[in-house]
Amino acid sequence: MMEYSKYEDVSIAKGVCGEEDYETKIFLYALDGLMIDSGPKILEQDVVKFFEKQNIDQVVLTHNHEDHAGTAPWILKNTKVPVYLNAGAISSAHQPPVMDGYVTKMWGIRDTFDPQPLPEKLVTRSGKYVLETIETPGHLPYHNCFIDRERGWLFTGDLYLGTKLFISYKTENVGQMIVSIEKVLADYEFDTIFCAHAGVVEGGKARLNKKLLFLQDIQKQTRELRAQGMDDHAIAGELIPFMLTIEEISGGDWSRYNIIHTL
Repeated sequence: MMEYSKYEDVSIAKGVCGEEDYETKIFLYALDGLMIDSGPKILEQDVVKFFEKQNIDQVVLTHNHEDHAGTAPWILKNTKVPVYLNAGAISSAHQPPVMDGYVTKMWGIRDTFDPQPLPEKLVTRSGKYVLETIETPGHLPYHNCFIDRERGWLFTGDLYLGTKLFISYKTENVGQMIVSIEKVLADYEFDTIFCAHAGVVEGGKARLNKKLLFLQDIQKQTRELRAQGMDDHAIAGELIPFMLTIEEISGGDWSRYNIIHTL
């Protein structure tokens, strides 16, 4: 069951996926007929209710991970609403995802779908809101954020998540993520972050900068320890000396090492 709330004109749907040991919060945002991300297949019934209640006429995906794109196939099959995705990721949407059992339990299994290429700007139904597209690779090679410059709102997908990062997925590139965060902080003014997993974050620019400083410090220490002859597995244990449950459950798909070896 999803919970619903508002932040000014932004409607918010919050759901929870996974099991106790690796539970994840999901936040979807709707603004004047535009929905940002479609949520996972496992929450499809609740997402559809939110979609219909908000009278959505366009959907934009920050990236093609199952927790962000899982209900997109239903939208395209059952409505005439367009779904937009970074052009570089469209070929991945045409293929069924390769998913392990723990991921299936958490997100459900996404069907294939055929999205349209993401435009540079998204204008909402009334014309009141304009969201600019920002390329922010790192979490995936094709990941996007969206900014309303007038209001200082930044929809971050999985760029933010929190001020620290202790684990990452095997396909992530944290070095590339650092570059993306640097670009967003340097080129855009914003105060409120709308995160896909942390919800609405006030003082968002300062919080994202705090994450940048944390990652830059990990990067600096990693390079120093490599210069001393340590390998990346040893460095991961040295700099992040604890194991989160998902690292064991996923068999290393999520791990501390995945952070270190891309820095």
